[in-house]
Amino acid sequence: MNKKRIKIKKSETLILNEKKALARVNSPFVVNLIYSFHSKTDVFLILDLLTGGDLSFHLMQRGRFPKDEAQYYAARVMLGLQALHDRNYVYRDLKPENCLMAEDGRVKLTDLGLATKVHPKLHGAAGTRGYWAPEMLKRNENGKRMIYGKSVDWFSFGCLLAEMLCGFNPYRSEAALKFGQGKGKEKKEEAIDLATLEMDPELDMQYFDDNSADLVRKFLDKDPTTRLGCGENGCKDIMDHSWFDGCDWEAIITDKMVPPFVPRRDVNASSQSDIGTFTEDKKFHQTVLEEKDEKIYGDWAWTNKAAFQAEVIEFLIYERETGEPLVPMDNGSECCCAVS
Repeated sequence: MNKKRIKIKKSETLILNEKKALARVNSPFVVNLIYSFHSKTDVFLILDLLTGGDLSFHLMQRGRFPKDEAQYYAARVMLGLQALHDRNYVYRDLKPENCLMAEDGRVKLTDLGLATKVHPKLHGAAGTRGYWAPEMLKRNENGKRMIYGKSVDWFSFGCLLAEMLCGFNPYRSEAALKFGQGKGKEKKEEAIDLATLEMDPELDMQYFDDNSADLVRKFLDKDPTTRLGCGENGCKDIMDHSWFDGCDWEAIITDKMVPPFVPRRDVNASSQSDIGTFTEDKKFHQTVLEEKDEKIYGDWAWTNKAAFQAEVIEFLIYERETGEPLVPMDNGSECCCAVS
């Protein structure tokens, strides 16, 4: 990530927050940070390589997922959220685009930029409209935003689960838009927000059976104190739901379950024209990085000890097999090295 672009967008806090969250959470269900370092112009995060695309891409390609796939992805996402919650983080940006798939079909949460530590004054909408929990939008009698906690992630989880089963998010649908507009909210954003606050979505039984519909409704509970996943038992209550009957939890938790779907070997992403590019415009060239900007990244460098040890072992095995040592290459780079 280019430091000038970060400064232009005033995203320093967002970037630092993501790095801290990634360094704190080490889980097979969350994209892991391996190394972080920086140069004079850029900051780097070395992450798990996941080349299978995201769930949004695969939903767009296939429409919706059969139960075995939806169950598998839901289980992994749930465990990813729990890993964050165990570290007292709330994710706040759960959506299909942030669920990345590895080449073998395993799914992990990514993009922790909006993840934050839970604290007594946590408030304000964060994430993507239509996946926000109602309490993110509510205000008290003084017009101030309501305080919320980890429960917002389980509402977003319900939206994601519904989307996997029927192909669309109930609160980003025509029904939600009409609901809000029917109550006087002409702007799309305001209509969706009102639907989130007041609408109980209808779940088409063409896509939902009694168990899946019950599970989704329990996640979309407007009351965060009774929402599934928010009780004392946490994920245990979710795992015990009848929709997960037959799920091999031991195999999933130990990351030994074979994924039910393996993505194609070609590029599992939208075209470059859809993704967009960064332009080095006039503002970019006029932006100057000062000493105070450099101080922001004073604690940026970080190494995942377990990953480093695994790499050392891999290098030693390679040297033993080839009979030749691995030596650094002088590639002229100021920020990283290669070996040969």
